[in-house]
Amino acid sequence: MNLTPQFSFRFGLHFTFYLILCCFGAVDRTVAQNLDNVIIGGRVIDQNGAVIPGASVTAVLTRTGSRRTAMADTDGRYRILQLEPGTYVLRASAEGFAVQDSEGIAVISGQALQVEIVLLPQGVIVDPVRVTSRQSQSVDTTRTVVGGTVTAHEVESLPLATRSPLDLIFTLGGVTEEPLSTRDLAEDRDRNPASAPEEAGTFALSGGPAYSNNLTIDGLDNNDDRAARERFQPSLEAVEELQVITNQFSAEYGRASGGRINIRTRGGAQTFRGRAFYFFKDESLNANTLRNNSLRLKRLPLQEHTPGFTLSGPVMIPWRKNQTPTFFFSSYEFNKALDSALTDTLVPVPQNPRFRLPSPTLLQGRRFEDANAPAASVEIAPFISAVSTPLTNHTVTTRIDHQFSETHNGALVYQLGRSVNLRQFGGGNRLAEALQA
Repeated sequence: MNLTPQFSFRFGLHFTFYLILCCFGAVDRTVAQNLDNVIIGGRVIDQNGAVIPGASVTAVLTRTGSRRTAMADTDGRYRILQLEPGTYVLRASAEGFAVQDSEGIAVISGQALQVEIVLLPQGVIVDPVRVTSRQSQSVDTTRTVVGGTVTAHEVESLPLATRSPLDLIFTLGGVTEEPLSTRDLAEDRDRNPASAPEEAGTFALSGGPAYSNNLTIDGLDNNDDRAARERFQPSLEAVEELQVITNQFSAEYGRASGGRINIRTRGGAQTFRGRAFYFFKDESLNANTLRNNSLRLKRLPLQEHTPGFTLSGPVMIPWRKNQTPTFFFSSYEFNKALDSALTDTLVPVPQNPRFRLPSPTLLQGRRFEDANAPAASVEIAPFISAVSTPLTNHTVTTRIDHQFSETHNGALVYQLGRSVNLRQFGGGNRLAEALQA
């Protein structure tokens, strides 16, 4: 069928118009599946259960004071979208009714919380309502995604010797170590985090392949596809929340048949806050390994020093009045590990003048190796020695949040990592060789 230019233009114009309508019609559904933000909704009623149309509901983030307002419809229902996770105060008001505050509403990423607000007639004085965990829904029945979240309180409270934020996800259901894990088996015992061979990834979600996960920081890509792990790992002090989604997430969070792991960084607050910390390790505080005991070796030298600090607060410009809210958060961590690796191998007892090797350290274990031609038979003995493998690492995370209006806000995140690592590299074909052995 041949189409005239005029018909083709009209057809293309109509098709584009309908496509735009479909996109706008799908906005509400897409927002409902947002995994990085929060939705708070519900009804506004009076003490008799009658709905109050046109009521104003404002969500105020306690940490920064930023707010977003919605109006109740004819059925008394309100819905506030694209909220940042945190603790909120819901403030509801309507003509002829007293202002009602619902305090202590804590929400996490991807949550759609239903809060019913009861307004009393004007002139009736009541204390503010505090919404507790019993009053809020423990299971979000409007969501189809499957997963869990490590909250800010858990990040602060859980002990973590590795100081690796990604190790916290093992506290959630459906998260396991990588298949054929070699975690903690290598003598390089304090890698951050301990990793498996390059082909295996670092963890598996819901039994899926460990290399098929999607790692993000504040929703932005953080995947190292070569090593099946993260490219950058922020300081533990800079992490506000870790979210793991194992199933049923929408296509916008795709590229992963296993699951999605998102690290949400911390932001500033209305008051200036700072923190200094120092993390220390020493071999005298650890037990010796079974391998070292079998070889009658002492604990290998180890010292780790990790100082750092965080600083956050509002951005104030002295000569400007009525400033829009701007907040900053910055963290710095320096990690210096004076570690050692154990070399345990066999070397020839007689020296080859053309290719000299270290002399054996344990002649009691010498034996004669009868090799087949063209290899030469030779006497060999164990060579066991500790090799210094130091590590230095600098980690910087800075975040600036600005609210342009009640419906528009933005964030700028800067992250820097510099590492000099002489430790063992976990890559290669060891996994394939292990399967063939």
